[in-house]
This record gives sequence, structure tokens and C-alpha cells, in this order.
Amino acid sequence: MYNVGDVVIYSSHGLCSIEDICEQTFSDITKTYYVLQPFNDLKLTIRTPTNNAKKQLRNIIEKEEAIEILHSFTSPGVEWIEQNTHRMRFHVEIIKTGDRQKQANLLNTLLRKKLEYEANDKKFPNQEEKLLQSLQEIIFSEFSIALDKPSDEIYEYVLTQLN
Repeated sequence: MYNVGDVVIYSSHGLCSIEDICEQTFSDITKTYYVLQPFNDLKLTIRTPTNNAKKQLRNIIEKEEAIEILHSFTSPGVEWIEQNTHRMRFHVEIIKTGDRQKQANLLNTLLRKKLEYEANDKKFPNQEEKLLQSLQEIIFSEFSIALDKPSDEIYEYVLTQLN
């Protein structure tokens, strides 16, 4: 069980602090909820049942694992599927796994493809751009806490690893 003040990762919202743990009753059923405040959207408050937490909440990555994953950016990421609909379905499945290494591999591929598109004076597909931005926010902000470094410094390091 988490405590008030803990920082966790909540599904696609990324870093969140647990602001409160409270009971609420809906349709005569009382449950205990975590009240979450996403770091990247201070206007949003999320409530999730504590008994659902194992599926949706996870701890911040350990420093050693973050370093290991950052080093993986020297290797190719995931396969690039040419057909847009299949590619997006594949990307969504990777994100759903919650596996940081797989998500970092996807981020790796998206960053490489974006650089390739830019080198050829092409526009990077909008869906991939949105996914890239979202993954960067989630991964780099989490690594920022684990490594006690600013997100932009982690981003710059990753860019050097891609070359």
C-alpha cells in the first residue's frame, strides 16, 4: 500500500503524487481511494480504488535500472511497421505492458525515426509525434527523479546515445 506523499507512476498520466487516501461511497458501495495529482497537469485530480492499484500504479524506477535503460538507446529500438494502423496498434500494446524497457525501446525508435524524417526534410507523422511527446514526458520525468537530474539533461544524453 502507498502512503500520502508518495510519488508513483499512474498508467498513461505518468508521475503523480498521492495527495490523499479516502473512502467514498457510490451506489451504496464504499471503497478506499488514492487521490492522485499528476505532475504534468495540476488541474487534474484522479481517484483510483486502492484495490485496483497493482494494475494501475507502480513505483518510480530504481537508479540502476534507469541507467541500464538509458544505455539501451545505443541499440536499435523496436521494429518500425510501415502500415500506420498496424504500427499504432503495436505501439499501444507496448504502452499497455507498463514495461519500462519496452517503452524505452519504442521511444528509441520514435526518436530515431523523427531524426530520419527531419534529415530527409519530411514531416514526422502527427500520431507518432504525439506518442513521442507523451513517452518522453513520462520516461524522462521518471528518470529525472531516479537519477536526480533535469529531464532536459536526460534528453540530451539520449540524443548522444542515438548517434
